[in-house]
Amino acid sequence: PGIAELYAGALHALSALEHLLPFLALGILAGQQGRKTEPVLLVFCLALAAGAAIALWTPALRYVGLFNIFSAILFGGLVAAAWSLPMALCYGIAAIFGLSHGFANGAGMIEQSRPALFIAGVALAGLAVTAYGSIFTDFLLRRKPGWIHIAVRVAGSSNAAIGILVLATSGDPSRQARCKQSRS
Repeated sequence: PGIAELYAGALHALSALEHLLPFLALGILAGQQGRKTEPVLLVFCLALAAGAAIALWTPALRYVGLFNIFSAILFGGLVAAAWSLPMALCYGIAAIFGLSHGFANGAGMIEQSRPALFIAGVALAGLAVTAYGSIFTDFLLRRKPGWIHIAVRVAGSSNAAIGILVLATSGDPSRQARCKQSRS
């Protein structure tokens, strides 16, 4: 008993493109940068937990969902560009977007009997997806064929393109309601 909250937190984070896309793109970006960025994944995981905990005591932020979708576009674009990034920038984006994604997931928490388990689920899901992306990308890039580098960049641009599509379809809820009424 009680483990359901852990699963609920993990599934909440993994069931929305606004979270899954940036998690995966951040992992790919970290793998693209090499092993020096492995601690970035831990920073992201801790920031997810901190953001979700902050959401317990703070009112909802209106545009955090759009900000999170923007992170998919940003991370995907950085992967596509294949730039070598300074470590400070890697830590900074992991912390900022970890807090925002954690906050959004924490705000989505319904009355949980054990919020700590829900938050742990969110953080562990974020760590698992980013670590998988990082390890797999690093493994592939060490194989040396030139097409792998291109494939990783294409994955980044695809992630950014999907992020743009998600952003385009997630506008102002009042505008969406007006559009539905006008169609009826």
